[in-house]
Amino acid sequence: MKSVTSGITLLAIIGIFLPLNALAQTSAADSLELSFAHALEQADENNAQIQAALMNLEKADAQIGEAWSAALPSLSAAGTYSRNFIVPEILVEMPGQDPVKFRFTQDNVWAGQVTLNQTLYAAGRVGQALKIAQLYRQATEEQVALSRSEVKLLVTQLYFGAVLAQEGETIARQTYEQMKDHLKQVEAMRREGMVSDYDVIRSQVQVSNFYPQVLAAESNRTVTYEALSIALGLPRAQPLNLTDGMDTYDVPDLPTTDLFNIALQRRSELKQLDLQSRIQQRLITIEQHGVIWPNLALTGGFSANAQAPDFNFKDYYWSQNLYAGLALSIPIFDGFKAKYRTQQVRADLKNLEIQRDQLQKGINLEIIQARDKFNQAQKNLIAQSEGVRLAQKGLDIANVQYANGLTTQLDVMDAQIALNQAQINLLVAHYDQITAQAQLENAIGAP
Repeated sequence: MKSVTSGITLLAIIGIFLPLNALAQTSAADSLELSFAHALEQADENNAQIQAALMNLEKADAQIGEAWSAALPSLSAAGTYSRNFIVPEILVEMPGQDPVKFRFTQDNVWAGQVTLNQTLYAAGRVGQALKIAQLYRQATEEQVALSRSEVKLLVTQLYFGAVLAQEGETIARQTYEQMKDHLKQVEAMRREGMVSDYDVIRSQVQVSNFYPQVLAAESNRTVTYEALSIALGLPRAQPLNLTDGMDTYDVPDLPTTDLFNIALQRRSELKQLDLQSRIQQRLITIEQHGVIWPNLALTGGFSANAQAPDFNFKDYYWSQNLYAGLALSIPIFDGFKAKYRTQQVRADLKNLEIQRDQLQKGINLEIIQARDKFNQAQKNLIAQSEGVRLAQKGLDIANVQYANGLTTQLDVMDAQIALNQAQINLLVAHYDQITAQAQLENAIGAP
């Protein structure tokens, strides 16, 4: 029996998702009605990959604020107290007088100051840093979009993989019940002497051999449901009622030509590389302005100092100073540091160009493979639909022939199993078409 989880690697999907918050006060004993659209909403709210990308977006906002802070004035205050246990003195000798000792300071020394600094011009580096921070935020927005696209693809695989497993279990159980009904018919015919004991035994063996497939289908459905619950951050062992079937998936119309050029305009990975390249170009400008370019700042401050042999603060005399001025600096030679750092940034820029070229080739291959898989899935769906029709017709014929003694019960069982396999194949074909469509949308970066 063909596996009903074709195309799903559950362990890989579980590794990407982490269970976060459960749905608001949902009891594990209650069955949760879950549509595909609802599943996407839950993943968007609870998925760890998306949450991490959103946190990076907050970080990018903080970096923009940090860049702005370089253009704002800085104000600092400082105060010191020191106690001189040995006060330095100087001995001064004057003609005709005894030597006199002079103290350089007192036992207690107090000092306080407030300093203001305002950058007026920094060789354009402040403006470049702000633009870099803004570009970084745009790149982070593209990462959020990329994470959401990847999550949508994975949830599509998980949700309809669970639908596939659910309907596969239903088919297996229906087939098993039909085989048991047929066994009852054979046993009744044996009691009337119409068939031999061998026919009964063969029917019993067929029913017994099929039962493990029912158990496997049930286990497979349990695993896929649990994987979906983990992906959506639902409580452990949360019963689910999937309300959408394979036929409810809305397959959007995609352009049949020029998919590669569409992907070049839409793919977030390419946009991120372009933004990174723009960041590197601005870093080159910053490094080039590190030498010869002047830096001008406004400085100012207020200071107060006092010295005394005691702690009678009210009797202190405070020496005060209020000042303001301009500070101009021109870096002339930095040991070629700016030159070599510029070379490093240019190397990073070349590396980004190589990455972009390789990414474009990978995207082109991804589109070719996804489109080919989608076309095959559509053709296979038509073929499997016809296969189910023919298998059902074959079972009907086998039942009529067996009832008239024209064939054996083994032929009926084989026809029943063939119909079961055809129905499973049709389900898998539906699933393959849905996931192939989702992969193709993801490959071209569908908005």
